Amino acid sequence: MFDVGFSELVVIGLIALIVLGPKRLPEAARTVGRWAGKLRRFVSEVKQDLDREMHDAELTELRKLKQELDQTRQVMQETSSGIAQSFAETTSAAASAIQPNLSGNPATDSSPPALASPPGADKPAARAKRPKAVKSTRKSRSTKKHGRAKRHERT
Repeated sequence: MFDVGFSELVVIGLIALIVLGPKRLPEAARTVGRWAGKLRRFVSEVKQDLDREMHDAELTELRKLKQELDQTRQVMQETSSGIAQSFAETTSAAASAIQPNLSGNPATDSSPPALASPPGADKPAARAKRPKAVKSTRKSRSTKKHGRAKRHERT
């Protein structure tokens, strides 16, 4: 907060020594130290109180948000259940409208004929044979290895 360097403290100490004298200076320093300690404690308590109040305000705001979210969730559930119920009613009404039409038609009452499976469908397919690899009869050329040509000896 205040920028007081070492040189400023020395000047203040010399002025206090001249004004108060060597007998009263230690007593004055103790009194100033006590007041400084009280001031620091007071400032830290005020900071803690402000932090607590801000924390409490944040908590109340979060509680309000939670209540709003709960209300929104409840409205969404009611709406979705209403939609599901109306869909079920519509589906059952459509099914009941279609059912009399199906039961009155004898052509649709019979099941479709079963398709015959082709002959040999029960057997697994035979595996195709691969052609065998043909070995090359060519001899390899000599290759260079470390600057030298490698020669193949013929016998």
